[in-house]
Amino acid sequence: MKTVKIFSALIFTMILISVNAGFAKTSDDRNRPNGNPTAQVWYPVVVHFASDQLLCNVYLIEIIDAMGIQVAPAQVFVPGTTTYKFFEQTRISKGVRIARLVKAPYGVHYICPIELVTAPDVKVIEFKNGNFYRFDLYPKSVSIKESIK
Repeated sequence: MKTVKIFSALIFTMILISVNAGFAKTSDDRNRPNGNPTAQVWYPVVVHFASDQLLCNVYLIEIIDAMGIQVAPAQVFVPGTTTYKFFEQTRISKGVRIARLVKAPYGVHYICPIELVTAPDVKVIEFKNGNFYRFDLYPKSVSIKESIK
């Protein structure tokens, strides 16, 4: 009877050890969702704007995810500058990224006769380490009268 108890205790201990080892993660995997490695990716955003008009408001170029959260710091739009470069480190394998041009939420806003509007560029991306994912924005100038309609 004593042998059966010792044998049962040994079997129970072995089961616990094997279950624990099966669920344990290596130290490299602890901070990675689904065990995905960190991917470093770049987003060149090309702004196709050929206007010589002066803008009186500040606009930002942003890269956001599907939830509207910025994945890289926004950059100020400067007429004449065509390419803006963004960088992100991500641990997800696939996601939505959106490049957009928006009026800056800070500073003084003026009532301008001309506003910039553009459709966002949306991409579903499978992130690969070291890759570049290009976005294109086509802002156009519209008068306030047109944007109110």
